Amino acid sequence: MKTKSAFFNLRTLTAAVFCLAGLAVALFGMSASSSAFGQGTPETQCCRWAAGADMPVAGVRLVGVFFPANHKFYAMGGRASDAVGSDFTNPFAYSPALNLWQGKSATYPDNQVNNMACGVLNNSGTDFIYCVGGSAAGQATATARVFQYNPVTDTITTLSSLDNWPGDNAGTILPGGFAVSGNKLYILGGFNIGVGSTNQIWEFNPAGAVGAKWTQKVNTPEGIMYAPTCAINGIIYVGGASDFSNGLVIDTNHSFSFNPATNAIGAIATIPRATGETRALNFNGQMLVMGGGRVAPNPSNEVDVYDPGTNLWTVNPPTTPAFHTPRRNFPTDTDGSSIIWLSAGYASDGFTPLSSTEILRKPRGAGLPGAPSLPPQATH
Repeated sequence: MKTKSAFFNLRTLTAAVFCLAGLAVALFGMSASSSAFGQGTPETQCCRWAAGADMPVAGVRLVGVFFPANHKFYAMGGRASDAVGSDFTNPFAYSPALNLWQGKSATYPDNQVNNMACGVLNNSGTDFIYCVGGSAAGQATATARVFQYNPVTDTITTLSSLDNWPGDNAGTILPGGFAVSGNKLYILGGFNIGVGSTNQIWEFNPAGAVGAKWTQKVNTPEGIMYAPTCAINGIIYVGGASDFSNGLVIDTNHSFSFNPATNAIGAIATIPRATGETRALNFNGQMLVMGGGRVAPNPSNEVDVYDPGTNLWTVNPPTTPAFHTPRRNFPTDTDGSSIIWLSAGYASDGFTPLSSTEILRKPRGAGLPGAPSLPPQATH
């Protein structure tokens, strides 16, 4: 009887310990083995930002691009500071498997590599990262050139000047929002440096003949620049954008959609805050606007999530919470369903370059769209 009693007491004590542990997770969102930066089991990570390896050097105004062929995250262009001559000359690549950043050997065609528009497009069966436009640190001019980068061979090829972006007809305009849809790169708006925002939409087709790769589309409803933009199911969405007023770059809450197939602008619910100088990502069919912004209380670490199906916004939901370090003008991208990367950018003071990397992974049973839900838990 003593043995049965002891066994019963041990079982009761064990159950009580698990109940207390479960209560702690429910109350504080983490287990004793996890930290606020996302350590612990996949279940306790749902869903937290984890620290990745720092970039080799702090940087700003790079473009983040996920390259599916080798499952690496690339940071294209940018510069180490706002000082003249600080522009980067080579791409950076982050390997998730090794948690390692590497500077690549390929050399950019020029130093006008800040604020570019970049995306993955397939040309004749090969995937490339195409980059359009850009400027150099401390300069008031911009380039219209287009180049393609092959991460597999680590080579860069500059396209003919006949394929330059027509949106930079003045030699001073930077690309605005940009997104890839249907193997075409779309540029929405732009920044005429020191003058104001622009409202043209241009479509780039990598398969087009030389001199015939660009097509102008309908204009945006207002001028936008540095606009968070992404494509979901063939529709391009904009949530927030920068503008230029009284000589200053400011944040706005401009929100709308663009349908390339019908060449039409549509209305969507307005993003809950003003922001700009950041990216929007298509993550499981929802638009994530990632922090950014210049005017206080920005820069931000807030993640605003737009659901095209409901036309509703959610702020910092449990599945895609706010990241840890507020920043703007930083590279970020996603594989679309399970992982998000972000790094570098200006810190919350608005001028200090960062090198830190943050990663959000969708663990098993995270409850995101398309993920299996966790099985019901016993109640003690």
